[in-house]
Amino acid sequence: MTFEQLEDLFFTLQIQANPSGFHGFLCGRLSCGAVDMQQLVEASSQWLAMAEEQAEAAENSLEDFYQESLSNLEDISFLFQPLLPDDELPLPERLVAVGDWCSNYISGLGEGMGAEFEVSVEGKEALEDLAAIGQISTDFESDDDGERDYAELVEYIRIAVQLVFSDLHPELDTQAEPTIH
Repeated sequence: MTFEQLEDLFFTLQIQANPSGFHGFLCGRLSCGAVDMQQLVEASSQWLAMAEEQAEAAENSLEDFYQESLSNLEDISFLFQPLLPDDELPLPERLVAVGDWCSNYISGLGEGMGAEFEVSVEGKEALEDLAAIGQISTDFESDDDGERDYAELVEYIRIAVQLVFSDLHPELDTQAEPTIH
């Protein structure tokens, strides 16, 4: 599901939520380990502040979205991408979406953490960086380097999330560990 498709689903259901923030929350929650689909539906319904009718109407679409998100996180080719608006939006709006994604990823991770939550030193650094990115400011003058910096930031987030996921899921046979530079 693309950012626009999720945005359309939220519009249809009259849900006031940011697709990037929701995807961040979901990925954080999924990173903590196996989650019963019903628990995920309940957590999402609470996060999205959905009424029961809205949750029922969205259930199939959201379950597909959950499965797709988990599959992308588990992919050993490291093809995971945070769900963000496309490059047609102005850079400050895309940066707000990046901040929403990261802060909600940390929130989802916090909700799903158990007593055995352990990450590597690199994973801890990645989580600290993601938390800092969640506080991103858009009070700056955009220049020609802005787009390149944005692309590098999104790539860093992508790799950081995969690093944390692989730390939390050592049972997955990953040939190449993602590294943060």
